[in-house]
Amino acid sequence: MTIEKVKLEEGGCMIRFYKIVLSWNYFDLLSVSKKSSKQLRKASASGLKEVKDTFTDVDDYLATFEPLLFEEVKAQIVQAKDEDEGTSVMEQKVCVVKECSDSDGFYFPVVIYDADEGESVSQNDLLLLSREKIDMGVEKLPSAYAFALVEHRQGAALRLRMFLDGEVKGTNIHERQPTARLDNIRLRLSDPRALWYSSKVCSLSTIIREFVAMWSIGSLPFRDVILKAADSTADSTGSAWVIPRKLMESIESNHNESQLEAIRAGLSRKPFVLIQGPPGTGKTQTILGLLNAILHSVPARMNMKDQLRDMKRGPELPMEEKNIIMHRG
Repeated sequence: MTIEKVKLEEGGCMIRFYKIVLSWNYFDLLSVSKKSSKQLRKASASGLKEVKDTFTDVDDYLATFEPLLFEEVKAQIVQAKDEDEGTSVMEQKVCVVKECSDSDGFYFPVVIYDADEGESVSQNDLLLLSREKIDMGVEKLPSAYAFALVEHRQGAALRLRMFLDGEVKGTNIHERQPTARLDNIRLRLSDPRALWYSSKVCSLSTIIREFVAMWSIGSLPFRDVILKAADSTADSTGSAWVIPRKLMESIESNHNESQLEAIRAGLSRKPFVLIQGPPGTGKTQTILGLLNAILHSVPARMNMKDQLRDMKRGPELPMEEKNIIMHRG
């Protein structure tokens, strides 16, 4: 896969993100998800696909992780629908377009809802905007629908961002396929009399932060550590912390081998440790495990007057309390 060169100017990488995600067909995502549900269950049962941990350059890093991040966006969209599986009618709110501007395939409608119905919508929420009311129990699709991202509020109105210049194929933003549903949206956005149906799909705030962080790797002073995974082998015998045996047993029983490797690296005497992984690999759980180990242990040695000295152990929490904290994490 070839990743296009995108300069990290202000909003540069986000333009790419918006064009790809906002061009997706919501109903196609749901259809593909249903067809591949069996394969996904098999993949989950057999474990996560292994991802390499060393990269030739920044492009190689992005080519590895960007597709995984977009799959995470799709999973969030589909999961939001799965949580509403009990009803065939989406929660839809009526709005009108007060004004609309456009630039480079993007359209920026400013919408107003009835009464206070727009109060539950926040910045970076992903909406589905449609000309007709959507009934998930009916096979016929609406003639005009598209994703819209909430940019910010303008008083009682919301400014949205939409990309209506065709559906992006894969991750090549220059390869787009025109579609009638997007053309129909574009033709009606300037009609002040038209009523629109808006449905909140999910929030993209977290995934947007992850995307920006991923694309910023080229500007990081320690990018070579990330790309080359220099000195990645964790030496458990060189741990900087004395961890109670039962606590370590509890940590080992709640993490897989790759997570334990990351925890051991974090507990080592290395001055810098980076924990990275694609969505769904348990980074948060790993960090919580690492923090639990540090908070309930003591440093093995400390530097005092240029000499390393063993530290005396302080009072410990009862093992029952430590296990409670572990499971809360």
